[in-house]
Amino acid sequence: MDKLVHRYSAFFPRWCQAFGDHAPDPFGEARAVEWVIGVDSVGVIVLPEVRHWLMHELLAEKHPEVEFRQRSIRLNRRDYDEVEVLATAGYSALRELLLGCDEAHMFLTYHLIYPPGTRIITISSKPPLGLLYREMEPLTVIVGE
Repeated sequence: MDKLVHRYSAFFPRWCQAFGDHAPDPFGEARAVEWVIGVDSVGVIVLPEVRHWLMHELLAEKHPEVEFRQRSIRLNRRDYDEVEVLATAGYSALRELLLGCDEAHMFLTYHLIYPPGTRIITISSKPPLGLLYREMEPLTVIVGE
């Protein structure tokens, strides 16, 4: 199933809105990926060096290709199969969010309980604050059953 994901970047570098109430990932600090699950959104916190690469792939001006499968992800020409992070409640929540909402929105957020400078790559069923973000070209993702 193809889903249109609206992408946003902040008007000013390092500005972003708060993620909000969520259930912290109990094992997140021990992994390179930590999931953040809220009511209308799912976020992922990754190591800074991975985040920079991932943000370049997802939020760059070029049009990335993304496919979420049951047990793998394809990002552009790279397949990530059977990765430990895909067998988590966070990845399941992300797939459910994408399958269950009419429109999805991707932007960076933060939360005060995480160290300064931590950014959360957020997918939400609600758009971010228009005062902080400008919309970019949307992203079409494939969500496999």
